[in-house]
Amino acid sequence: MRVQEGSRVKLSFICRLEDGTLYDFTDRDQLEFIVGQGNTLPTLEMGVLGMKEGEQRSIKVPTAELDEFPYVQDEAPTEPGFPAGTAGGGYEFGPGEEGDVIDQAAARLITPPREPPAGGFVIFEVEVVEVAEAEVGIEL
Repeated sequence: MRVQEGSRVKLSFICRLEDGTLYDFTDRDQLEFIVGQGNTLPTLEMGVLGMKEGEQRSIKVPTAELDEFPYVQDEAPTEPGFPAGTAGGGYEFGPGEEGDVIDQAAARLITPPREPPAGGFVIFEVEVVEVAEAEVGIEL
């Protein structure tokens, strides 16, 4: 099934600035929406039309659209035990005897994203994880 108006779409994505800098706190994130309901960036929504499960695409979104869905740094995720002032920071994790643990030797702080330049673009590297018909009367 291909993505079309009214499809429920689940995407896996990476968002970067034009210079390649990661624009999100995570290396890969997921987004789910119904095409045509206006719950995501318009260019991103149009960019996935015609895609099918497993297909990948880079979608260039004008930074002006980000104002519609703003990122608020004050709401950046924090975790107990992170040093003060590292909202949204993270550490490298490695395998341990009882599961993944912080790898103190390779610990590094992840820098929070910076604002994209006005008049520029962000690049969404997307992969369609799932496409389904939206259930009638269901909104995300």
